[in-house]
Amino acid sequence: MNKIKSIIKDKRNRKIIIILLAIFTTIALSLSLDIVNNKDIKQITSTTNYVSKILLKFNYSLELNVSQSLFVFICLILLLKKCFFRDDIENKGNKIYKMILSILFSFFMVFGYSYMKINSWDMIFYNTFQLFKAIIKGIGYYIIFRALINYLFDILFENIKIKESTNKIYNFIFIKHSFIIPLLIIIICWLPYIIAYYPGTLFQDSSNQIKQYFGYDIPSDSATDSVNLIDENVKITNHHPVLHTVILGMCMQVGKAVGNDNIGVFCYTILQILFLSSTFAYIINFMKKIKVPNSLRIFALLMFALLPIIPIYAMEITKDIPFTCLLIIYIIQLYNLIKNANSERLSIKKCMSLILVNILIALFRNNGLYVIILSLPFVTIIDKINRRKIIIISVIVIVIYEAFTSILLPKLKIPAASVREALSIPFQQTARYVKEYGDEVTEEEREKIDKVLKYDTLADRYKPIDADPVKNEYNKNATKEDLGDYLKVWFGQFFKHPTTYIQATMNNVYGYFYPESQVRQYTTGFMINSHKAINETGGFNYGYIENLKDLRETITQLVNCIKVLPLTSWIVNIAFNIWIILIIFVYLLYSKKYRYIIYIMPLLSIVLMCIASPVNAFYRYAIPCIFTMPLTIAIFIDIIKQVNKEKGEVKNEK
Repeated sequence: MNKIKSIIKDKRNRKIIIILLAIFTTIALSLSLDIVNNKDIKQITSTTNYVSKILLKFNYSLELNVSQSLFVFICLILLLKKCFFRDDIENKGNKIYKMILSILFSFFMVFGYSYMKINSWDMIFYNTFQLFKAIIKGIGYYIIFRALINYLFDILFENIKIKESTNKIYNFIFIKHSFIIPLLIIIICWLPYIIAYYPGTLFQDSSNQIKQYFGYDIPSDSATDSVNLIDENVKITNHHPVLHTVILGMCMQVGKAVGNDNIGVFCYTILQILFLSSTFAYIINFMKKIKVPNSLRIFALLMFALLPIIPIYAMEITKDIPFTCLLIIYIIQLYNLIKNANSERLSIKKCMSLILVNILIALFRNNGLYVIILSLPFVTIIDKINRRKIIIISVIVIVIYEAFTSILLPKLKIPAASVREALSIPFQQTARYVKEYGDEVTEEEREKIDKVLKYDTLADRYKPIDADPVKNEYNKNATKEDLGDYLKVWFGQFFKHPTTYIQATMNNVYGYFYPESQVRQYTTGFMINSHKAINETGGFNYGYIENLKDLRETITQLVNCIKVLPLTSWIVNIAFNIWIILIIFVYLLYSKKYRYIIYIMPLLSIVLMCIASPVNAFYRYAIPCIFTMPLTIAIFIDIIKQVNKEKGEVKNEK
């Protein structure tokens, strides 16, 4: 081991190693994971020797582009020379974090590609040759990611400098009027979208919420019709958060009162637009307070104001937008608690604000309470001064939420959400098991599965990236005993074919971690013919302005361009944003700033919810991670400033 270290420390040896690594990585990036069979290569015959077969297969797997590979090779030389050996003097404890993160990203890239192409990991495990290629590809990715992470952790993060701007326009927008001017800029830039999609976009869920509020029946094949009503005269259920349904319904009542359903829709939409734009302006104002780089403030404003996907979702009527706004406010509150721990006592006003925001988070999304539980109580570990208050706040939030869901809603004859919403993972695993090993399912197992999920069509309903077709046949009349029996079968079948379960889950979540995935990343498809779901009742007359159809088509094509262009495609990419969250989390471990991990925990909980969600890479589920990213980075930079300040003090002492 010491000999290896001495070899690496020699500058001449390092140059040779860097060149070899660059060559290896260039080859790895040129290597396709697509499965190669003997029949695919006409040159391979029964008389060809084994070595020749391997070489021919390897040659067939290379996707060589001379100019592109040369460019990649040169870039790798420069990157590896600057970054790859920077941590050779670090202790093992620090290195391990970089190694794990690099391995994780490499895993996402290799396995993500296989699942995107063939909905399984067979591109890796199909045969020995495929495994060999996957290992080469994985090592190549590891070398790149290790160098990039070295650059981020040891160069970029350590050299963040804050300079005060003397530009009058900048100071007017970002210093003197850091809330109201960004707010006005955002709204003005959103006007074309507000006009094009007036009065707002109803999709299946929001249309069903309106139907529930006004007492219309929900189609039996809809996810909204997943629970039994307590009273046939009360159609509202907590499948969609009741508070959001009521607010939406009240806005629609305004439209009914003036005889125009579009005005009712727009009443809600304008409230959502104002809430979201004000929250974004609040982020920019907060950036001024913590003094982040000027470039980040400008980037945040440009992203909020000009990125088409943001105003498009601002016009979409969904619980996810107000939930995201509340999450942003909560993250700022949480960071202030962490930053001022043991130095500032919480005032009554701040306590009340924290309680209100936490309760609304829990009420605007059925799994919102987990965001609170997985973050706020941890502040008590680091803040002795406010420990008692934070415990009381946490208890109050939980008690009010439980009182709302367990006491108030039943009294109003509003049923709770179905347990099926928490069972996407086991349902998908069972469906894949039945599809692949249906002949091994016993009659007893079949009966127990059938009492919960309609068995006869279960294999046909299975879609590797979407659990809804499986869940939509969930028997809402199933008893606790039926569900318990099913779970016993599910647990027992795992031991028969565990890899089937693992693959079912990976297949349903890989898009959240694989940047190249195009699995429902986002689309404007839901904005077309969105009026049908509600107008078919005969009780509503809702729709876009017909004369603006060309403008909507232009926006659709603009969005299609944005999602493939460099930079903008990264900003809107689900996996890329989740990678940033993981990088921040690991860096906080790496720099031993454990207390600040608490601020990233709400977003980590959103990632866990995405994993447990029914749809792979569904943009709406990941919106909280994407829309909060400028704030997440701003707080992270503020933490880095403190880390670098402490490092500087240590150096000065030495």
